Amino acid sequence: MPPASIARSTAFRLAALYVMLFLASFLVANIFAYNMVAAYLYERLDSHVTERFREIEAAYDARGIDGAVAMIGNHGPAIRGQETVYALTSDNGARLAGNVEAPSVPRGFSTLPPPSEPAMPSSYRLLRRNLGDFDLIVGVSYDDTDRLREIALVSFGWATAIVLASGLGGGALLAFRTRRRIAALSARAKAVGAGELATRLPISRRRDDLDMLAAEINVALAQLESSVNAMRQVTTDIAHDLKTPISRLYLLLEQARDAATGGADVASILDHALDEVALITDTFEALLRISQIEAGARKGKISRIDLCSLMDELHEIYTPIIEDSGRSLRLPKTDRSQGLDVTGDFELLRQMCANILDNAIRHTDKGAVVTMGCGIAGGRCVIAIADDGPGIPEAERAKVFKRFYRLEKSRTTDGSGLGLSLVKAVADFHGAQIVLDDNHPGLVVRILFTSGQ
Repeated sequence: MPPASIARSTAFRLAALYVMLFLASFLVANIFAYNMVAAYLYERLDSHVTERFREIEAAYDARGIDGAVAMIGNHGPAIRGQETVYALTSDNGARLAGNVEAPSVPRGFSTLPPPSEPAMPSSYRLLRRNLGDFDLIVGVSYDDTDRLREIALVSFGWATAIVLASGLGGGALLAFRTRRRIAALSARAKAVGAGELATRLPISRRRDDLDMLAAEINVALAQLESSVNAMRQVTTDIAHDLKTPISRLYLLLEQARDAATGGADVASILDHALDEVALITDTFEALLRISQIEAGARKGKISRIDLCSLMDELHEIYTPIIEDSGRSLRLPKTDRSQGLDVTGDFELLRQMCANILDNAIRHTDKGAVVTMGCGIAGGRCVIAIADDGPGIPEAERAKVFKRFYRLEKSRTTDGSGLGLSLVKAVADFHGAQIVLDDNHPGLVVRILFTSGQ
């Protein structure tokens, strides 16, 4: 990967930003630390000068000027080079002891810069006070203090350089690894864009931010793959299921044309053609209605619905229809004090129940009994519609909600195979669960609404 690419990496830039912020804080802390070290060294130097002065002062107090001269003389061999300087002078300025001429310095503490002569090559911290009737100057070189300051300064400099190098190096390494992972993610994304919808983004064991993002994208890709596959299946099913009625319509129109050419009555042929057109129209209307429900296009029609009132209305509407088909419809009494209210779309719930009732009529024999009702089960409101017909095999129950799916024994009956697909769409719209069970004999369809609806 080119260096310029690494430098443009977000990870490297963030690492560099944090390194610079840390480095700025580190430098400020070093400045404070250096100043504290320097202040301590200067304080220690003053203490050293004061200690030397007091030693000579103690000797003067004990043995007079001879004791002071002897003390200065004894210190001479012990010092390294010009580390310590002394100058003891009389009141007339004559030097009595010491290793330097008395410089012209103020009384108290002062600093003597390095003179031009090589005898005193460095700066000195001086203390000038009276020693009885005499004048005493004691000075200590800044050499050790300056060396310690230099060591501290060099140490802080190396520490700063190490922090900068390790921070930027670590940032570059992090950027390289991140870019490599992003390159892998990009390659998978390109594969998805090329149509390989089964491709998923790689997820490492680190479970970091990129892994969490990849996991969410994988979920979205799975949903996309499912939607595209469903769309492909729907397209195939539409082409397959509408091929027959369209072919019949084509043949009927050809017959009508031939009949009209021969002067025959074409009214019955056109009636059959209109029936085929109605079947095709109903199929497309059902598909459109399912799509609208799945898209949530009826959010504005939500209200509080009494399931008992819904059952009463459906029982009143379907009783004559079911009886005319040679079957019967029952609505057992329900305890209306249970609070069987849900939030939803009344028209959609009525359409859902109507589709289930239509299926019960279509797939049962004459004399069958259809039972409908509502109640509470496990703290959830439930709508149940049952019949004593042939039922649905357990292995087929998960498939009957697919669009255009029809059981083998139902292929000779009227219908488009979209009835239960619409039921599933309405149930999903209301956050409800559909359960198909054996009624021994027959089928019972339960719609369980979410608690608190």
